[in-house]
Amino acid sequence: MLLAGSSRVYAQDIAPRNYSLNSTSDFRQYESDVLKCINWLAEHPRTFNPEERRKAEDFLVKWIYGSPYVNIIIEPYIMKLSSKNADLLLSFMFGYAQYQLEHLGDKNLVPANIAGIAHLVKDYQLNLNNLEKDPLIEKVVILEKEGKLTDWLLPQLEQKKLN
Repeated sequence: MLLAGSSRVYAQDIAPRNYSLNSTSDFRQYESDVLKCINWLAEHPRTFNPEERRKAEDFLVKWIYGSPYVNIIIEPYIMKLSSKNADLLLSFMFGYAQYQLEHLGDKNLVPANIAGIAHLVKDYQLNLNNLEKDPLIEKVVILEKEGKLTDWLLPQLEQKKLN
């Protein structure tokens, strides 16, 4: 009985409950929760507490899409990187958002994209048993290890945007 009760004591919600995202101050109020959710998702495989994962992802998506000061640009290369495993698009967005929160006012797309890619790669590697193997992501992993990721990324960011 003591053991059963102790698991409840240590269980906690990762995402906030009953949150309100109506004003800039609401978004600012939840910044630490956003970072906590992003870090939790990065450290736990998809099979660990899927219900809590879904709540954290739902909260993050609502926060990111509504945020008046965090803007994520989804370049075509990200759609290619996440084409075999669509959930990796969210991973990229979470890493990108984390970078923007930690570097408010920084408009440089390169480090924001690198942070997004790093989060995507970490998620891919952590969950490889439950994802489709992707040679393009494997290539990105090698480029990152060789210190060539930025060289690969720069031409991706210079592609023309669709109107």
